[in-house]
Amino acid sequence: MKQLIKYIWLLLVFPGFNAVAAGADVHSQTVGYVYQIDSSDSTNFDVNIPSRAHSCGSTLYRSSSPSDTVANRKFTLILTAFTTDKKISFRETGECEGNRMKISWIRITN
Repeated sequence: MKQLIKYIWLLLVFPGFNAVAAGADVHSQTVGYVYQIDSSDSTNFDVNIPSRAHSCGSTLYRSSSPSDTVANRKFTLILTAFTTDKKISFRETGECEGNRMKISWIRITN
């Protein structure tokens, strides 16, 4: 109970605390698989990161983009990392879409 009160107090005193704590940069992860979602929105795709379970309840991540061009660049980065055994880094947004954690930027790392 004391921890709950402390957390509520932190949220009231530092309103930006929850927004900062929600997202996180994730580094050097191996792509298990990537797939395009069968949906009308062509700017979404999912990525499996088998070694990284998240708070949404799985190891699946969803990339959403503002345009097809951006989505194609992100998909190409993920596919390249997958086929060349490179690692990726990305930003978790802290938002869930079903059991998938949404991600923003993506980059290939070594």
